[in-house]
Amino acid sequence: MKKSFLALAVAAVAATAISATTVNATTVYDKDGTSLSVYGRVQSVYYSDKTASAASNEEGTIRSSARLGFDFRTQLTSGIAGFAKAEWEAAADDNSQFTSRYMWVGADFGQFGLVKVGKFEEAIKYAIGPTDIFDDWGCTGLAGNDDRREGVVQYQWNGYGVDAIISYAFANDGEQLDGAYFTGENVDLDYSFSAALGYTSPEVLFGPIGVRIGYAMGQFADDYNGANGANVFSNTAYDEYDQFAVSAFWGGATGPYIAAAYQKRTFDYLAYANGLEAASTGSGDYSVEGYEFVVAYVFQNGVKLATGFEQQNVDFDDGDDLEAATIPVYANWQINPQFNIWAEARFDAGTDDDDVGGKNFDRDLNNLNTKYAENVFSIGARYSF
Repeated sequence: MKKSFLALAVAAVAATAISATTVNATTVYDKDGTSLSVYGRVQSVYYSDKTASAASNEEGTIRSSARLGFDFRTQLTSGIAGFAKAEWEAAADDNSQFTSRYMWVGADFGQFGLVKVGKFEEAIKYAIGPTDIFDDWGCTGLAGNDDRREGVVQYQWNGYGVDAIISYAFANDGEQLDGAYFTGENVDLDYSFSAALGYTSPEVLFGPIGVRIGYAMGQFADDYNGANGANVFSNTAYDEYDQFAVSAFWGGATGPYIAAAYQKRTFDYLAYANGLEAASTGSGDYSVEGYEFVVAYVFQNGVKLATGFEQQNVDFDDGDDLEAATIPVYANWQINPQFNIWAEARFDAGTDDDDVGGKNFDRDLNNLNTKYAENVFSIGARYSF
């Protein structure tokens, strides 16, 4: 039961897993209750033209990157262990500088759960994780998938098939917040809170069945206005946000896998005039709502095929909505535990893309670089250790 979901959604589980051990890590030291494991990867990926991954370059290009991580664990008493993680990422086109991806330290109380503090995704990530099974072109409908926060305190417990997670993030500037399009998804937060609950059954036919639910909310620092002059936000400031998410999956390490997720993240903002809050105009909000459905099949020889349908709707209280819809198609061959190759494509399935007049998802949301209206593909190879 434990290995089934890890095999299909390792990226999601790595951030919120109840265990403090990283999948595929190599233990390089283990003595007297203290251990050190090292893991990482190096990959090169070709991206077709007109992809966000190619940034402003409209031509096809190859991007190379690497990750390096360490897992630490030591036994403090007979029932309590201390643990820590440090993971960095570097891209060849970013001056080869390593940036921190995950950093945490914590205490594992065994059957009473664990507490960790540091930089990682909040509890809502667990609730939306089951459909995150693609390498490059998934998560069109998810908000919170990339929200790694600094200063997060999280409690996790699992038992009898149940996972429970509660997290709180302290005030910090320059945090990633999916859906805060009018600040480039970079915001100053006063605090945020998140909770998630899930249940995974024993195997039923071809694998376990799981259901998850999550909630998140946050307060922006002093009505954060990082969007001055940007479209509909020229005279407004972010005030707060909240989010609800639910998902379900069915599948094992091999054979079929089916998953679906729904989330809605709502942003409240305040109207301003001459630099002061204008009570006469009141406040407004917009929501980033997403649906995803994915299907996959993992063969005994390590070949995985997957596809699905993913949709995002951005709805303004005082204006029109904007829609993005995509179909990802994915083929991956895990040749051995260390080496895999994949090919992946994303097809437009009705994204708003009017050039003149009408609605355009990228242009009307502060010139995003998502390019959901483009049909794109990637081919990659990765070595993991």
